[in-house]
Amino acid sequence: MNSTQAAGSRTPASTEELEARVALSLAVEPGDRRLCGLLRESTAAELVADPASWAKTSELARLSIDAARRAIDAARQHSMVPVLSGDEPWPASLDELPGMGSIGPAVPIMLWVRGDAALLSSPSVAITGARACTGYGAHVTTEIAAQLAAAGTAVLSGAAYGVDAAAHRAALAEDSPTIAVLAGGLDRPYPAGHAQLIERIAEHGALVSEMPPGLAPTRHRFIMRSRIIAALSRAVVVTEAGMRSGSLGVAQIAHGLGRPVGAVPGPVTSAASAGCHALIQQGTAQLVTSGADALALVSANSRTERAA
Repeated sequence: MNSTQAAGSRTPASTEELEARVALSLAVEPGDRRLCGLLRESTAAELVADPASWAKTSELARLSIDAARRAIDAARQHSMVPVLSGDEPWPASLDELPGMGSIGPAVPIMLWVRGDAALLSSPSVAITGARACTGYGAHVTTEIAAQLAAAGTAVLSGAAYGVDAAAHRAALAEDSPTIAVLAGGLDRPYPAGHAQLIERIAEHGALVSEMPPGLAPTRHRFIMRSRIIAALSRAVVVTEAGMRSGSLGVAQIAHGLGRPVGAVPGPVTSAASAGCHALIQQGTAQLVTSGADALALVSANSRTERAA
């Protein structure tokens, strides 16, 4: 079944599973390993039919097929396509997440996509880093993203201020597709100041989220978004990041998944580059100074995949 078809064109069985997965997405916060484990043994429709056997009281109260149907209708109005595991556009790389061990992050219950869903399985490099980046950070991000785009590699990021925005804009300037992973519903562009940029990404690339329409981003949802960015990419490059930057979480998850990680060095006196230096010092990341270095990470990953 190709999920680029409207939700209403699904077979009755797959429509029931779609509605159940949306209901679960509305009731349970992303990254729930317990639910991920249950979904490997049962369908979402089976779980929703008997929630008392697994759901907490708070989750029971939120489970609603009617709410799921409203969310699906809202998604249709905003040109959002639901993608379930087993659908043609579902990126198989997401299924690697539990392979990180018992503490590994959970596979998303489902995805929502605006734009070209096929891009989610195309070779891409995630570029991430500080929201409050310096001029140096913005410059090196733009240079590396432009070189990746010119080489035909999709640039993936999170549409945030700073490094993310510089990466997306550089790819768009090269007329190359770019992918943005959002932490809330795709009908609620965040940050609001990037509404036009996010719309351009939807038109020339793809927007993706595991959150149904109408849901706002939260701190937990931003943290959980990191695993999707890491899993979708062939490599991750951190161009500028302080010691408390959320981009370090993306790098650590990518490293755990066996993805190559690169980090751009900065002045030793710059706190804005301290996180990049730490990644290199720890051996989590390789030193990257150009788009050619970033492309070499992708090539190394491709050779590893072929050998496996």
